[in-house]
Amino acid sequence: MSSAPNLDWQVLNALLHEARGQHISELARQCMITDMDVRDSLSRLEVDGCLFDHTVNGVLLVEAGLGTWGDFLKPIAPITQVYHQTASTQDVLRRLIEHHGVDADAAVVVADSQTAGRGRMGRQWVAPPGKCLLFSRAWVGSNTDPIHTINRLTFSTAVAMALGIESVTKLNVQIKWPNDLLIEGKKLAGILVETMPLSDGKLAAMIGIGLNVNLDLTDINSIPMEVRHVPTSLKLCGQHVDRLLALHAVLSALKTALNSNDTDAILSAWRQRSMLMGTHQTIQHNSKNYTGTVEDLDLAEGLILRTDHGPLVHLPAVSSTIIN
Repeated sequence: MSSAPNLDWQVLNALLHEARGQHISELARQCMITDMDVRDSLSRLEVDGCLFDHTVNGVLLVEAGLGTWGDFLKPIAPITQVYHQTASTQDVLRRLIEHHGVDADAAVVVADSQTAGRGRMGRQWVAPPGKCLLFSRAWVGSNTDPIHTINRLTFSTAVAMALGIESVTKLNVQIKWPNDLLIEGKKLAGILVETMPLSDGKLAAMIGIGLNVNLDLTDINSIPMEVRHVPTSLKLCGQHVDRLLALHAVLSALKTALNSNDTDAILSAWRQRSMLMGTHQTIQHNSKNYTGTVEDLDLAEGLILRTDHGPLVHLPAVSSTIIN
């Protein structure tokens, strides 16, 4: 999108939001440009990897090419790096923060595939190329307590992702403590928040996200039998959404959520989507198991569990996980 980025952005944006295709003249009217401008833009977008299908209804966007993602995302993520493959977007973003410091706030690193992707507790995150959204988003703030920061960023990110996904699909997204998004009990996405201190006393965080967009039954059947029941995807849920549109929606929701001081709204949205409120759970924290009823969530302290023996315990997102 280097030759005419504003024009190409308009055309691509129009096609992303129209699943049935549009005629050249319709695109021209919508973007307030000429038919020739549209044709020129489509040619440039093809060079950047976009795939189009010219149907009886007009031009249909089959897939937005990776070469368009960086420019398309600039309005919400001025620093964006897009890779066909990298070891881990978290590691790339960490190096970017080390270089730019506080100016790296809101920077985004995206990869089509990873060779060393990871989730919480050191678990590996595996995703076939072209099937998932794999990205990390930087946050820089003045909170110097990493545990509290990870709690808040995890909850805020989960809510924002749910809102972003719901804005471009017909799905109702649930949140599983502490970092998974589910559809009908199956895992759609995961969140990993890691922090690092900056030289000026501020704290930076790398918010890593994996979202299953185009996984199909062939992909599911290729993973070990014991975990085939775990994942789902937007495609398997009957939602055909371009990865760039889904990424833009999630990043837009993230920008709003991470810039908001309305903690009550975050907590309310989390409770509405949580699968845990009022349920009886066993949760592991620092190698110790706690069994009881989930009573609430606290942005500073984490999940609030009333144990079977009576006392309340607070379980931070960074170091606790459900084991039943």
